[in-house]
Amino acid sequence: MIHHSGITKPALQPDDVTMLTTILEQWCREKSCGIASPEAQHVAKELVSWFECGIRDRHRLAGLMRHMHLDLNDLPVDGAAPLSAT
Repeated sequence: MIHHSGITKPALQPDDVTMLTTILEQWCREKSCGIASPEAQHVAKELVSWFECGIRDRHRLAGLMRHMHLDLNDLPVDGAAPLSAT
Protein backbone atom coordinates (compact mmCIF):
# COMPACT_ATOMS: atom_id res chain seq x y z
CA MET A 1 0.00 0.00 0.00
CA ILE A 2 1.08 3.55 -0.66
CA HIS A 3 0.65 6.21 2.02
CA HIS A 4 0.31 9.78 0.78
CA SER A 5 -1.04 12.74 2.71
CA GLY A 6 -2.72 10.46 5.22
CA ILE A 7 -4.58 8.57 2.48
CA THR A 8 -3.90 4.88 1.95
CA LYS A 9 -4.18 3.71 -1.64
CA PRO A 10 -3.74 0.13 -2.81
CA ALA A 11 -0.81 -0.38 -5.16
CA LEU A 12 -1.65 -0.78 -8.82
CA GLN A 13 -1.41 -4.41 -9.87
CA PRO A 14 0.20 -5.47 -13.19
CA ASP A 15 -3.23 -6.14 -14.73
CA ASP A 16 -4.34 -2.65 -13.68
CA VAL A 17 -1.29 -1.05 -15.30
CA THR A 18 -1.86 -3.06 -18.48
CA MET A 19 -5.50 -1.94 -18.67
CA LEU A 20 -4.67 1.71 -18.00
CA THR A 21 -1.86 1.65 -20.58
CA THR A 22 -4.16 0.11 -23.19
CA ILE A 23 -6.79 2.81 -22.55
CA LEU A 24 -4.18 5.57 -22.81
CA GLU A 25 -2.71 4.12 -26.02
CA GLN A 26 -6.20 4.03 -27.55
CA TRP A 27 -6.75 7.67 -26.56
CA CYS A 28 -3.41 8.61 -28.12
CA ARG A 29 -4.37 6.88 -31.39
CA GLU A 30 -7.73 8.68 -31.44
CA LYS A 31 -6.09 12.06 -30.77
CA SER A 32 -3.06 11.41 -33.01
CA CYS A 33 -0.58 12.25 -30.30
CA GLY A 34 2.43 10.46 -28.87
CA ILE A 35 2.24 8.68 -25.55
CA ALA A 36 5.11 10.84 -24.25
CA SER A 37 3.37 14.10 -25.24
CA PRO A 38 2.35 16.59 -22.53
CA GLU A 39 -1.30 15.94 -23.42
CA ALA A 40 -0.95 12.18 -22.94
CA GLN A 41 0.96 12.66 -19.69
CA HIS A 42 -1.82 14.90 -18.37
CA VAL A 43 -4.49 12.39 -19.40
CA ALA A 44 -2.48 9.53 -17.85
CA LYS A 45 -2.43 11.34 -14.49
CA GLU A 46 -6.19 11.88 -14.67
CA LEU A 47 -6.73 8.26 -15.67
CA VAL A 48 -4.78 6.95 -12.68
CA SER A 49 -6.58 9.41 -10.40
CA TRP A 50 -10.00 8.19 -11.57
CA PHE A 51 -8.86 4.58 -11.13
CA GLU A 52 -7.63 5.28 -7.59
CA CYS A 53 -10.97 6.94 -6.79
CA GLY A 54 -12.73 3.68 -7.62
CA ILE A 55 -13.61 3.94 -11.30
CA ARG A 56 -12.37 0.54 -12.50
CA ASP A 57 -14.51 -0.14 -15.58
CA ARG A 58 -12.39 0.18 -18.73
CA HIS A 59 -15.32 1.48 -20.82
CA ARG A 60 -16.22 4.14 -18.27
CA LEU A 61 -12.59 5.26 -17.98
CA ALA A 62 -12.26 5.45 -21.77
CA GLY A 63 -15.48 7.46 -21.94
CA LEU A 64 -14.28 9.92 -19.31
CA MET A 65 -11.07 10.47 -21.25
CA ARG A 66 -12.93 11.19 -24.47
CA HIS A 67 -14.83 14.01 -22.78
CA MET A 68 -11.82 15.66 -21.17
CA HIS A 69 -11.12 19.19 -22.34
CA LEU A 70 -7.41 19.86 -22.64
CA ASP A 71 -6.28 23.46 -22.63
CA LEU A 72 -2.72 23.18 -23.89
CA ASN A 73 -1.87 26.56 -22.37
CA ASP A 74 -2.51 25.15 -18.89
CA LEU A 75 -0.25 22.11 -19.27
CA PRO A 76 3.22 22.27 -17.70
CA VAL A 77 6.12 22.58 -20.12
CA ASP A 78 9.27 20.49 -19.57
CA GLY A 79 7.95 19.19 -16.25
CA ALA A 80 7.61 22.67 -14.75
CA ALA A 81 4.58 23.51 -12.67
CA PRO A 82 2.10 26.00 -14.15
CA LEU A 83 2.61 29.57 -13.04
CA SER A 84 0.13 30.90 -10.52
CA ALA A 85 -1.87 34.02 -11.24
CA THR A 86 -0.57 36.00 -8.26
